[in-house]
Amino acid sequence: QKWIGKLSQAAADVSASEDYQSNGGSQIQITELPFFDVELVGVPALGYVGMNHLANNPHFEELMQETGRGERGEPKVVICGGKGGVGKTTTSSSLAVTMAAQGHKVCLISTDPAHSLGDAVDMDLRGGKMIDCPLYGVPSASIGDGSLSVMEIDPSSALNEFKGVVDELIGSGGTSAANSGGTDVRATLQDLESVFDTLPPGTDEVVALAKVVKLVKEGNFDRIVLDTAPTGHTTRLLGLPSFLADLIDRLLGIAGKVSSNAAVKMFVSSAAGGNNDAVESAAAAAKSKLLSFQVQMYDMEDLFANPDQTEFLIVTIPTELAVRESVRLLNDLTFESPEFPIKVRNIVVNQVLKDDGSDINTFLSHVSDGQKTSMNNLDQALKSNPNPPRITKVQYLDTEPRGAFGLKVLGDELLKEDSTAATSA
Repeated sequence: QKWIGKLSQAAADVSASEDYQSNGGSQIQITELPFFDVELVGVPALGYVGMNHLANNPHFEELMQETGRGERGEPKVVICGGKGGVGKTTTSSSLAVTMAAQGHKVCLISTDPAHSLGDAVDMDLRGGKMIDCPLYGVPSASIGDGSLSVMEIDPSSALNEFKGVVDELIGSGGTSAANSGGTDVRATLQDLESVFDTLPPGTDEVVALAKVVKLVKEGNFDRIVLDTAPTGHTTRLLGLPSFLADLIDRLLGIAGKVSSNAAVKMFVSSAAGGNNDAVESAAAAAKSKLLSFQVQMYDMEDLFANPDQTEFLIVTIPTELAVRESVRLLNDLTFESPEFPIKVRNIVVNQVLKDDGSDINTFLSHVSDGQKTSMNNLDQALKSNPNPPRITKVQYLDTEPRGAFGLKVLGDELLKEDSTAATSA
């Protein structure tokens, strides 16, 4: 309760700020979800959590209510984010299942490289395709006309697809084309190479999210839930659409310089079997795709900044590090980009123990069993390695190892384990 109290105070301070009030007002609400001693896997389990803790929760009334869309007919978008390991995927999945059970047409998308959404809904989502998710076993799901579609987007594949479009725009040839075109074109193509070498972290996820903008435009859903990568990616992600839109301007400029060089055009045409028309047609199609993508980036920027359509749901657990990171995330979303603040209406705190302490033993047993299983899995995985790395086990510390003293305690544990291993060796 100590860290929930600190989180509540931070939420109250942000809610009272001028920046927050100017972005739609209201009050940031905190919802506590209890510790469950089982893994919440599959639609029935996710529906059980949602129907008991979200469906009739006044903090989520705006998402659950019958009114399907915003004032201008646009779908409502919920971005779920937070520190790794706090239950983001479980929370986002439970929210999506519950809104679908309430009669909404819901799309649940994950851009987390961990690909844990498939595990949560107990479905094979490989392939990056939208898949219908039956609401079997969810109370009240049969009453309305709701539906749930789920998809895992592979950010790496999306970025490679984007780079492929750029290759079509510039034409093939690489170093040989640069050498054929002289110093100016060589410098231009080196500039292109530097563009992709210096892309900031999270770019792949933003490229993948272009599909979300398309879904919003198509209008087949009235609720879209995004399960994002851990916090570090998320805060960068929200500022990247503008960066990528500017990047496309730069890429189009590079393409213009390359295409205006006769020697390079001749080389690229030769590499394509002398079919210059095919090269120019591919380049024109690629340019059209990039311009379309650029528009999607501007639309995404508008989507993130629209408090009537989009909100950010922070997910956390009641530990010091998780709460501190959640508070930083809340402040970043509200104050870091005044032109494009992201609205935070709700914070979900998972794994909250009962006040009477009746579930402490169950919680500790759950943690202990989970550790044993994970260590066994790690041992089994290393057995096939001919030169496995050494495993160092550090005992649980009853406080976060922060500051010089805390880090020294942790260091002493590491050195003690290492010394023991060296002696036995």
